[in-house]
Amino acid sequence: MYLVLTFLEQVETTERAIRRLREFGIPEPLVIRARSAAAALSAEVPVFAGLRSLALGADEDKIVLVSVLPGLPAEEMERLIQRVQLEMDADDPPMGRLVALPVMAAPTHRRG
Repeated sequence: MYLVLTFLEQVETTERAIRRLREFGIPEPLVIRARSAAAALSAEVPVFAGLRSLALGADEDKIVLVSVLPGLPAEEMERLIQRVQLEMDADDPPMGRLVALPVMAAPTHRRG
Protein backbone atom coordinates (compact mmCIF):
# COMPACT_ATOMS: atom_id res chain seq x y z
CA MET A 1 0.00 0.00 0.00
CA TYR A 2 1.26 3.49 -0.83
CA LEU A 3 0.42 6.92 0.48
CA VAL A 4 0.54 9.29 -2.51
CA LEU A 5 1.11 12.94 -1.66
CA THR A 6 0.68 15.65 -4.28
CA PHE A 7 1.96 19.10 -3.34
CA LEU A 8 0.33 21.72 -5.57
CA GLU A 9 1.97 25.07 -6.25
CA GLN A 10 -1.33 26.88 -6.87
CA VAL A 11 -4.78 26.44 -5.35
CA GLU A 12 -6.35 26.97 -8.79
CA THR A 13 -4.87 23.72 -10.12
CA THR A 14 -6.69 21.48 -7.59
CA GLU A 15 -9.50 20.30 -9.88
CA ARG A 16 -7.13 19.61 -12.78
CA ALA A 17 -4.75 17.72 -10.49
CA ILE A 18 -7.57 15.51 -9.19
CA ARG A 19 -8.62 14.71 -12.77
CA ARG A 20 -5.04 13.85 -13.67
CA LEU A 21 -4.66 11.51 -10.68
CA ARG A 22 -7.89 9.73 -11.66
CA GLU A 23 -6.65 9.33 -15.26
CA PHE A 24 -3.61 7.47 -13.93
CA GLY A 25 -5.67 5.27 -11.59
CA ILE A 26 -4.81 7.05 -8.36
CA PRO A 27 -7.99 7.06 -6.25
CA GLU A 28 -9.99 10.04 -5.05
CA PRO A 29 -7.69 12.13 -2.84
CA LEU A 30 -8.32 13.88 0.42
CA VAL A 31 -7.76 17.61 -0.19
CA ILE A 32 -5.85 19.44 2.54
CA ARG A 33 -5.42 23.20 2.56
CA ALA A 34 -2.06 24.03 4.12
CA ARG A 35 0.06 27.02 5.03
CA SER A 36 3.80 27.27 4.60
CA ALA A 37 6.04 27.91 7.59
CA ALA A 38 6.68 31.39 6.18
CA ALA A 39 2.93 32.07 6.10
CA ALA A 40 2.48 30.87 9.67
CA LEU A 41 5.39 32.99 10.88
CA SER A 42 4.31 36.08 8.97
CA ALA A 43 0.86 35.81 10.57
CA GLU A 44 2.20 35.23 14.08
CA VAL A 45 5.32 37.42 14.20
CA PRO A 46 5.14 41.18 13.59
CA VAL A 47 7.17 42.15 10.52
CA PHE A 48 8.72 45.60 10.25
CA ALA A 49 7.52 47.57 7.22
CA GLY A 50 10.90 47.32 5.49
CA LEU A 51 10.92 43.54 5.78
CA ARG A 52 7.33 43.02 4.62
CA SER A 53 8.51 42.51 1.01
CA LEU A 54 10.49 39.43 2.08
CA ALA A 55 7.26 37.73 3.10
CA LEU A 56 5.34 38.47 -0.12
CA GLY A 57 3.37 35.45 -1.22
CA ALA A 58 3.93 33.75 2.12
CA ASP A 59 0.27 34.06 3.04
CA GLU A 60 -0.94 32.05 0.05
CA ASP A 61 -2.58 28.73 0.82
CA LYS A 62 -1.09 25.55 -0.54
CA ILE A 63 -2.93 22.34 -1.38
CA VAL A 64 -1.83 18.82 -0.52
CA LEU A 65 -3.71 15.91 -2.09
CA VAL A 66 -3.51 12.63 -0.16
CA SER A 67 -4.44 9.29 -1.77
CA VAL A 68 -4.02 5.69 -0.66
CA LEU A 69 -3.09 3.33 -3.47
CA PRO A 70 -3.31 -0.45 -3.06
CA GLY A 71 -0.06 -2.36 -3.19
CA LEU A 72 1.76 -2.43 -6.50
CA PRO A 73 5.22 -3.81 -7.18
CA ALA A 74 7.81 -1.13 -6.35
CA GLU A 75 9.02 -0.87 -9.97
CA GLU A 76 5.48 -0.36 -11.26
CA MET A 77 4.78 2.28 -8.62
CA GLU A 78 7.98 4.12 -9.47
CA ARG A 79 7.03 4.18 -13.17
CA LEU A 80 3.54 5.46 -12.33
CA ILE A 81 4.87 8.27 -10.15
CA GLN A 82 7.41 9.26 -12.80
CA ARG A 83 4.73 9.38 -15.52
CA VAL A 84 2.41 11.54 -13.42
CA GLN A 85 5.32 13.82 -12.42
CA LEU A 86 6.31 14.26 -16.08
CA GLU A 87 2.75 15.36 -16.86
CA MET A 88 2.78 17.78 -13.93
CA ASP A 89 6.15 19.21 -15.02
CA ALA A 90 4.85 19.72 -18.57
CA ASP A 91 2.21 22.18 -17.35
CA ASP A 92 2.98 25.88 -17.63
CA PRO A 93 3.75 26.69 -14.86
CA PRO A 94 4.60 23.25 -13.47
CA MET A 95 1.76 21.96 -11.29
CA GLY A 96 3.71 20.69 -8.29
CA ARG A 97 5.44 17.67 -6.80
CA LEU A 98 4.28 14.07 -6.34
CA VAL A 99 5.70 11.51 -3.92
CA ALA A 100 4.67 8.01 -2.85
CA LEU A 101 5.50 6.43 0.49
CA PRO A 102 5.07 2.73 1.28
CA VAL A 103 2.81 2.33 4.33
CA MET A 104 1.51 -0.46 6.50
CA ALA A 105 -2.08 -0.58 7.67
CA ALA A 106 -3.98 -3.04 9.78
CA PRO A 107 -6.85 -4.77 7.99
CA THR A 108 -10.23 -3.23 8.66
CA HIS A 109 -13.03 -5.39 10.01
CA ARG A 110 -16.35 -3.83 9.20
CA ARG A 111 -19.60 -5.01 10.71
CA GLY A 112 -22.35 -5.69 8.23
